[in-house]
Amino acid sequence: MTALRSIIALVGGFAIMVFGYVVILALAVFLDVRAAPPGTAFHVTNLVMSAVSAAGGGYATAVLAPHSPRGHTIGLALMVFAMSLSQLMQPAPGLPRWYPAALTVVGPACAVLGGLLRRPRSTSQVTA
Repeated sequence: MTALRSIIALVGGFAIMVFGYVVILALAVFLDVRAAPPGTAFHVTNLVMSAVSAAGGGYATAVLAPHSPRGHTIGLALMVFAMSLSQLMQPAPGLPRWYPAALTVVGPACAVLGGLLRRPRSTSQVTA
């Protein structure tokens, strides 16, 4: 049962990360935020959206983890890192050279930071 809860923590944190990004992206589209050709401002905004989403996913993973929240958060960061490597190795045409490298660093780092924001559960009871 613990293995299943660990999988749920990782998949749930990843799903929350993706959902958060989609919500932020939908809000940006709703507010009509765009650039004719994507420039530096677009890429920096996308990095910030990715960072916030990754931190939310890291926090959710730590909350859902049955034990070792930080270990599960590192697992999520490794998942994000593995996904980012594909863009780093074969960047899409027209992207600035720094952008895939920044995504490869920002996503995993913010996932770990999000997990660190989750305070550990206290096992001791407070007595009055």
